[in-house]
Amino acid sequence: MKSFKKIILLTILINILFVFTGCSSPKKDELKDKTITELGYLNIKLIDILNSLNNISYEKYKIVSKEVKLDKQNSQEEGQKSDSESGNETKEDKGQELINTTQMATDSLLAKSKDDINWGELKPEIETISESWSIVFLDLYSQNIDKAKILDFNTKLDTAMIAIKNENKKDSLKALALLYKSIPEFLEKTGADKNTVKIRQTQMYIINAYSLADDMENEEINSNIKKAIEVFKEVMEDTDYTYDKTFKTNKTYVLLNDLANCLETKDSDIFYVKYKNFMETINEI
Repeated sequence: MKSFKKIILLTILINILFVFTGCSSPKKDELKDKTITELGYLNIKLIDILNSLNNISYEKYKIVSKEVKLDKQNSQEEGQKSDSESGNETKEDKGQELINTTQMATDSLLAKSKDDINWGELKPEIETISESWSIVFLDLYSQNIDKAKILDFNTKLDTAMIAIKNENKKDSLKALALLYKSIPEFLEKTGADKNTVKIRQTQMYIINAYSLADDMENEEINSNIKKAIEVFKEVMEDTDYTYDKTFKTNKTYVLLNDLANCLETKDSDIFYVKYKNFMETINEI
C-alpha cells in the first residue's frame, strides 16, 4: 500500500515538473519575447510622435523642391542657331518657363519652426498606437501584470489622443511623456533584461525633460536629467553588458552629460539639438 502511494506521489511530482519545466515554459518565454518586441514597437512610435511635435528628425538630409526659371528666349536663340546651320527654321517664343527641380539639403533643426506641426500626420500615428495597444493589452494581461497599470495606460492613451485631435502641443507633449512612463514599467514586469529596462528609464527621464523644454526655467528639466544620468551610470557599470558596446555606451554617456551642460544656456533650440543627438545614439545600443 505504501509503495502504491509512493508511486502516485511520484507521478504527481513528475506531472507538476512537466507542467512547469516542460510544456509551459516555452510558451511563457514566447509570450515574454513577443510582449518585449511589442513594447519595443510602442517605444519607437511614441518617440517618433514626441519628436514630430518639435519637427525633430534623425534624417541627416531632406529633399527640397525648387522652381527654376528658364529663359525661353535664350533657349530659342540657341535652337535657331542650331537650326540655321542645318537649314531649318525655328519659331521664336519669348518669355520664361518654370521648371521644378529637387535637390538634397542638410536637415537643420535650428532652421525649422517648432510650431509648424503636421497634425495631419500625427493623428493617424496615434491611432496606429491605439490599434497596436489592443494586442499588447491582451499579452500583458496574460502575464498577470498589474491590471490597474494596464487600465491606466488605456486612460493615458485616450488623453494623448484627445490632445492630438485638438492640436494642442503642450497637452500632447505632457500626455505622451506620461504614456511613455509605462514602457519601462511594463518591460520590468514582463521580465526584460535589466539593462534594457534601465535604458528605457533613462529615455523616460529625458522625455520628461523634453516635454517641459518650452520653459527652460522649469527646475524639473534639470531634475529629470540628473535622474537619467544616475540610471545610465548603472548601465555603464555592468561591464559584461557593455563589453561589446563600449563605444556606443561611452558616446551615449558623453551626449547625456552634454545635454545636462546645455541647460546653462536656457535656450530651448540648443536643448532640442542636444536631445536629438542623445536620443539618436541611445537608440543604437
